[in-house]
Amino acid sequence: MTQIHQNRKSTHPLIETVWASQNLTDGIYSATPDGSWDLIVCIDTNGSKSMMLTGQATKPMDVPYTAGTSSVVISFMPGAYLPVYPPSKLMDSFEMLPNIDADHFSLCKKTFAFPTFENAEELVESMIAADILFADPVVYAALNGNPKAMSARSTQRHFVQRTGLTQKYLAQIQRAQQAVALLQQGKKPSDVAADAGYTDQPHLARSLKKIMHAKPSSVDDIHKL
Repeated sequence: MTQIHQNRKSTHPLIETVWASQNLTDGIYSATPDGSWDLIVCIDTNGSKSMMLTGQATKPMDVPYTAGTSSVVISFMPGAYLPVYPPSKLMDSFEMLPNIDADHFSLCKKTFAFPTFENAEELVESMIAADILFADPVVYAALNGNPKAMSARSTQRHFVQRTGLTQKYLAQIQRAQQAVALLQQGKKPSDVAADAGYTDQPHLARSLKKIMHAKPSSVDDIHKL
């Protein structure tokens, strides 16, 4: 084991999951698509902090890490958005945000305190109060199965503009995540294919190869589920 991860769900409607990771050795982590964009507090071996904003991922990306470093990650719901950062700006990419001092960073020309694993919701509320973070009602309605009164084409166009993904591809990512979780529990690929809604085991294998760049037998290092 080279990393230790913990996560918690949040009752906040704009947060998908909050993560904390410790790196025990040097290594490379494959960041797989999870349907979320993130704010990541990177904590160096000397305790200094920096903030990274990552966009939606459509494919895995290798991220090197160093022994003794750690991170706190806020993964946002697909319907949460920053108008200053449209999805096309950070798709499959990231931006390091400027530090104000040892305890604060700048985002959209506003100053915020670095969050902890325990108080991530406070940062999100501060971003909402500063009018830089919003919830998109069309996306949330579509995800909840109650689409707004607009054409399917208009809904899909809006969904892509706001999230960077089609609703179909987001559903494929979420199904792949479910499959990975079941495989990590030790279930047989054939059973996982049926439980996760794939037509058969080859369909499962193709999906994991496309989205996670992994085989059903090699999913142990995928943790953002």
